[in-house]
Amino acid sequence: MNKIKQFFQRSWHLIFIALCLLIVGISGYSEYQAQLQQQHVDREVSSGKIPKQQLHENGILVLCYHRVVNNHLFSDKFALALSNNDQLHEYSMPIDKLAAQVRYLKKHGVRIIPMATAIKLIKANKPLKHKYVVFTFDDVDSTLTSNVYPLFKKLGNIPYTAFIVTSNTGRYDNGTRLATWYQLRKVLRNSDVTIGVHTNNMHYLIDNKPALKYARNYSKFKKDYRKSEQIIKKKTGHYTPYFAYPYGEGTPREQEYLANHGMITFSLDNGIVTPGYDLRQPLPRTMVDDHSWKNVIEKWVDTNAN
Repeated sequence: MNKIKQFFQRSWHLIFIALCLLIVGISGYSEYQAQLQQQHVDREVSSGKIPKQQLHENGILVLCYHRVVNNHLFSDKFALALSNNDQLHEYSMPIDKLAAQVRYLKKHGVRIIPMATAIKLIKANKPLKHKYVVFTFDDVDSTLTSNVYPLFKKLGNIPYTAFIVTSNTGRYDNGTRLATWYQLRKVLRNSDVTIGVHTNNMHYLIDNKPALKYARNYSKFKKDYRKSEQIIKKKTGHYTPYFAYPYGEGTPREQEYLANHGMITFSLDNGIVTPGYDLRQPLPRTMVDDHSWKNVIEKWVDTNAN
């Protein structure tokens, strides 16, 4: 006992320094993880502007949303208040703001169309007389069924596409509950709702890069894609021709594989889609937040076409 006491008396300053270093190390690691998480958000959220010439073009703008929260519901408020997840806050669109965006588009003569109609317009390769918008929702958490579904019915059966991570339905992910298949069945019975694939189980990052960006994951990607389509077929009775890359990125080899299987793919790049677009390449989508709404969407809507 005396030896232990003597050891601490002689070495207390070393122990103190070691503890300080440990605390600093843990704090630094936590800060590093937080920075990585914010980089994920910054990369996935659309930013910047579209080329000036596209502002004057009639075309199709594909919009991307994630979580749509009801500011008047205690459960939604409580979930956001408790969460320190930047992604959850960054991707959360208030339901009243989404409603205002839909009304804004309608007021300015923008036609909101289903994905299938957009693809037909692209393939027809004829000049467009109007501006069009397609709504899409990634990951598909429970707010799609509780908030988006009734809102879009109320606003006139607004069509949209839901990209599902097929193995994650019903799970908690980054502070939010993904919709269950039971919840989704009601939504998918609506003819205005289209289903798409957002991978089966490859919506994650490796060393701060999307799993699909690694060439070594090509074989795993093919198995994952086939599994996702099997689940879609089992749950809905049909396959889907739509695939959205997690974080908007994949490899050229994966893109070729999907194109050869008749898939229409989607990135997270800003851009207006015009007739004749090469459908073997990913269609651009704009992640909707305050920045992109002001600097991309409103500018395009408010600019007269040539």
